[in-house]
Amino acid sequence: MFADDICLKYQDLKPEDIRFLLSEILSLPPSRLHSRLTFNSEQKHLFESAIKRLRTGEPPQYIVNNAWFYGLSFYVDKRVLIPRFDSEVLVEALSRYIKGDERVLEIGVGSAALSIALKKEFPSLVMHGTDISKDALAVAKINAERHGCDITFHHADLFPSVESGFDIILSNPPYISENEYQKLDSRVKDYEPKSALLAKNEGLEYYQRIYENMASYLNINGIVAFEHGFDQQARIVNLTESYGFKILQMGKDLSSRDRFIIAKINS
Repeated sequence: MFADDICLKYQDLKPEDIRFLLSEILSLPPSRLHSRLTFNSEQKHLFESAIKRLRTGEPPQYIVNNAWFYGLSFYVDKRVLIPRFDSEVLVEALSRYIKGDERVLEIGVGSAALSIALKKEFPSLVMHGTDISKDALAVAKINAERHGCDITFHHADLFPSVESGFDIILSNPPYISENEYQKLDSRVKDYEPKSALLAKNEGLEYYQRIYENMASYLNINGIVAFEHGFDQQARIVNLTESYGFKILQMGKDLSSRDRFIIAKINS
């Protein structure tokens, strides 16, 4: 049986979700799904079970405990957000400003996808990551070990208590307003952690809190990089400039929506 035939069998489900499950369960790259597929008994059982869970609305990444980001495989479960391909543009853009030996802090590290992607590109970076969720940090540590990345993790609300002097601070913080949260797809709202999505003050809560405390942690000439909501860029830019930062780059995601800013503190 071919992947197209299997997709036709489950027309109530998204073909891309079925193909993802097939690729993961059969351990095949997507390019191999055009060939005839064969299942052993265990794989058949796993796929049938996965289809049942997919029909409940559960994201396929949680079903197989795996997500792909920046060409890397990450363990994920309901303790962390699923890494989005749209976030890859921030990694790519920030890489242009990295020499390779900086001290870097990621605030709200989650699965550690951003930190690990940067560490794989620049092995000499001194990476730190914080998260208020101990559950999220447990997942981050799994992924750091999987990829052989030396990252120091801190259980903290935004900034670590014992470290400072960072050259780069990056974050993809919660930025969904209460109003927007109610409109989210049920696959996101019912399964992904609310604490990693929702923010007060029209989604700007965490950006404001980070900037309020940034001076104690960021070195002179340091760089900040934020992912943000598609309609928040102008407000994030204004906030950034109000704290004495110069905008280096504003960028869009893979769907050409405003998605990130990179800025440098004025010396």
